Amino acid sequence: MPAYQPPSHLNSISQPYSLAPSLTLSRPLATSREKHKKQETSSLNQSPRENQEQESRFQSPPPPSLSPPLCGKMVSELINANPIVYEKKERRARSVPTAVEEYAVEPIDQQEVFDHVRDIKDPEHPYSLEELKVITEDAIEVDDQQSYVRITFTPTVEHCSMATIIGLCLRVKLLRSLPSRYKVDIRVAPGSHASESAVNKQLNDKERVAAALENPNLVDMVDECLAPSYN
Repeated sequence: MPAYQPPSHLNSISQPYSLAPSLTLSRPLATSREKHKKQETSSLNQSPRENQEQESRFQSPPPPSLSPPLCGKMVSELINANPIVYEKKERRARSVPTAVEEYAVEPIDQQEVFDHVRDIKDPEHPYSLEELKVITEDAIEVDDQQSYVRITFTPTVEHCSMATIIGLCLRVKLLRSLPSRYKVDIRVAPGSHASESAVNKQLNDKERVAAALENPNLVDMVDECLAPSYN
């Protein structure tokens, strides 16, 4: 009987077909492990300075700051370590008209606005804005007919970086206390701050104020200043 001859189309296959293709990857994986091991060994042989320089090349740049435009920073050192503390004015009883219609709009005056903001705490010291003379009743203007309120405050030092925080506290307090029909204008006293124009612009820019109030850390700071005091 003649010997078996395989079909001619099988003669072109130089290597047998493997049913376990994963086995053919064992050598490349081993080579990869050996290469990785060599890299680790070489990094261990490098000096700490060389390793630091190599790591710095692969570090990604820091993300851009997303802080709102209106934002004061808590500083490690007090801006004004020894402020002058003044005596509080005695609260006066407000005179209310006796003959008032049931649905009449109650007018708002200077004294009422001052009573709303006088107890706001300073961001740095355990004193109120009234005790530090940052605000006074005379620095409040009210036009009830035009629904307009302006508060002019005086920072304790010309370079106070908390001026925007104080102004923001004043604005938030009045927004929470006055009817929505009132337009509120917050400004620093002329000549009382080194960046007077910039601070006034920030405090009366609706978009910047709204962005600042979306910052939870800043809102917590404002709420702390507005928290009632029982002293």
